[in-house]
Amino acid sequence: MTTMHYSASLPEVWNAGFPGDTTVELLRRFERDVASKQPDLVILWAGVNDMLYPGHTVPEAVFQRNYRFLVSRCTAIGASVLAGTLPPQIEPYLIEQFPGVAEFPDSPGERIARGNALLEELDLPTADFGAVVRSRPVAETADSFLRNESNSRMRDGLHLTAAGCEAIARCALDAIERYHLPSSRVVCLGDSLTYGVYLRGRGTARTGAETYPAKLLELLLLRHAHREGFAGKNLTSRIQPE
Repeated sequence: MTTMHYSASLPEVWNAGFPGDTTVELLRRFERDVASKQPDLVILWAGVNDMLYPGHTVPEAVFQRNYRFLVSRCTAIGASVLAGTLPPQIEPYLIEQFPGVAEFPDSPGERIARGNALLEELDLPTADFGAVVRSRPVAETADSFLRNESNSRMRDGLHLTAAGCEAIARCALDAIERYHLPSSRVVCLGDSLTYGVYLRGRGTARTGAETYPAKLLELLLLRHAHREGFAGKNLTSRIQPE
């Protein structure tokens, strides 16, 4: 691990996202990927697969119960929780990739809305990641935060562009400051949106990676530098610990 020693308390961020995971898988790997890092904050961005991944969806009551259990496990290890709201998808692309979605009795947008309503009932500190994605067209346009043919040469519609990850990271930092949350040791727990599918440095929070955990670490290091008086130092040479 490379560490810059301008202060004894540089922030650390871990990318604990994995493609395809629902809350079921997050619970299974909690000890390995979260508790072992001894975080003071867990950013929990999960639920899209619970709601939409054919063959892996769970009943809404199970989703909410699993989410509550994840929060309680975070609390038990002394970590605060910041919940990320669920984002929209470009639905025609979603159905192309996962035809089973078309067999649901309700639309993807309706299922995501219900997932967000269930999260709201938990009354947690929340970062409105869904609103960030909706701030740009949820459509086949170059300026969408969702990957599509116009901005990525991909009929994806699910995963974030590098610009989208930067915006999510800024939203996370804003929420951390708004709720006065700790942020010395942050685990970003989630699915492919956290992992950063198709992005440089996917699955990491290392320098130069395009994932939202990597961008969040850059922001936290810059904030730390300004607070500690090291605004001219290159603190972003910190890489994700293993």
